Amino acid sequence: MSKAKSAVCLALMSLLIAGLIFVCFIPFNYGYEGMNRYNPIAVVTSLDSDLGLYYGSGDEYSKPYNGGGYSAMYYPEGVISSRQYTDDTKDDAERQEEYEGKYEKVGSLYFDTEKVTLADKKPNDDFTADFENAVDMLRERYGRLHEEDVRIDVVDDYTVRVFVPRAASAAFTQFSYMGDFSVSYGSDASTATTIMPARATESINDYVEGASTRSANGSEFVVIDFTEKGREALSKATANAAESSSTMFFKVGDETALSLSVSEAIDQDSLFITSSSFTAETANIAAILIDTTLEFAPVTMTFSVDEITSHTARFGENAMLFVVIALAVLVCAMLVFFFVRYHLLAFAHIYTFLLYLCGTILCVWAIPFLTLSIETISAVLITTILLSISNVIVFENARKDFALGKTITSSVKGGYKKAFWHIFDLHIALALVGFVVFFIALPPLSSFAFTLGLTTVFSGLGSLVLTRFHWAILMAYTENKGGFCNFKKEVADNE
Repeated sequence: MSKAKSAVCLALMSLLIAGLIFVCFIPFNYGYEGMNRYNPIAVVTSLDSDLGLYYGSGDEYSKPYNGGGYSAMYYPEGVISSRQYTDDTKDDAERQEEYEGKYEKVGSLYFDTEKVTLADKKPNDDFTADFENAVDMLRERYGRLHEEDVRIDVVDDYTVRVFVPRAASAAFTQFSYMGDFSVSYGSDASTATTIMPARATESINDYVEGASTRSANGSEFVVIDFTEKGREALSKATANAAESSSTMFFKVGDETALSLSVSEAIDQDSLFITSSSFTAETANIAAILIDTTLEFAPVTMTFSVDEITSHTARFGENAMLFVVIALAVLVCAMLVFFFVRYHLLAFAHIYTFLLYLCGTILCVWAIPFLTLSIETISAVLITTILLSISNVIVFENARKDFALGKTITSSVKGGYKKAFWHIFDLHIALALVGFVVFFIALPPLSSFAFTLGLTTVFSGLGSLVLTRFHWAILMAYTENKGGFCNFKKEVADNE
């Protein structure tokens, strides 16, 4: 390759790597007086709760999170757990007799036959369909929190287990609210008059457009936007508010999501609702609850929240710190070895490694079931070592050929020719093992296996294709090609 072509290729490759590093790893502030912040891919990638890691500013609106979290069980109305059944009937013969006539066991759950129709030990189709719609609603609500490592699993076919980091635990109760969204006005939630929708033939979407959040002067607001018809209904209902103050109730099903004390007539398109107890988190939860209820078809099923459990980071609060230190030590050892052993040829390996690392981070960020966890990081460490060993094998084969008197071009070709099938077979076998295990393993092992398979493919392509390309464009700049690679001949150098 000519020097001109090498220069162009090297410049383009350097710009690509610099751009990827910037996008993946470099945070920065921007906007007026740096008010906005760009978080790189490595920061916004989902983090497994078993790794202890602080995020958030730690101010009064954003408490630091240090791994672990909370889990809760959602039970549909008419369904209780075996634990609750046992606790309710223990040492109470009268209640036990009542429950035996009232509940029927399905798997590990007990169904109230007065509320849920069963046939052949299974709930009817209406219950099943409503439960599936409720699960979809829960997934949407928790997904909109954009919190690391939120997990929602259906357990025993008819209950839902939710895991959230500590920063999102306040969502458990409010996100369980199901039903139609409505707005009522009066002195008490139970007796207030429904003003939206006003008639059975109308939809709440004829009145309310959506909900969002705003921050201003250190306060958090839930903003509810109304249509023209909604604005007219507000104005009509509150026309005499200055004479007799009342409260406006924003309800999901039978539960009050928000309330607003009204002391004057309201005639506006949007209501800004705040509370002394509001934080950015709780305001966001209320807005998500209202917005999803407006967007989705009504779910008639109601849930009870039970078995709320606190979890600590399984690997300890400093696990992520130790992982970062291990990665730094590995990278430093790799750099020292390659520069001492191969001098400037080390840059060919470094370019390949940086592309491999950025590609891996982008995939972990983009693939929904992958998180930054001990499992995925372990797989990356293994294939980083694999990439380094593969390049060493090629470099050493080329070194031997060069020492025997071959030209550097012939030595490079010979090095790859001798090592190709060994490296190829190793990578193919390891990648196949990873992907096969992924399809049959439990979640923690499956994430390790998939990451191992994926990064093994990256390692193979990097060693056999990218490193060779980087070697070619870097070596074009030197006359002493043996010195560039720290290769020495045992016979006279005829180049």
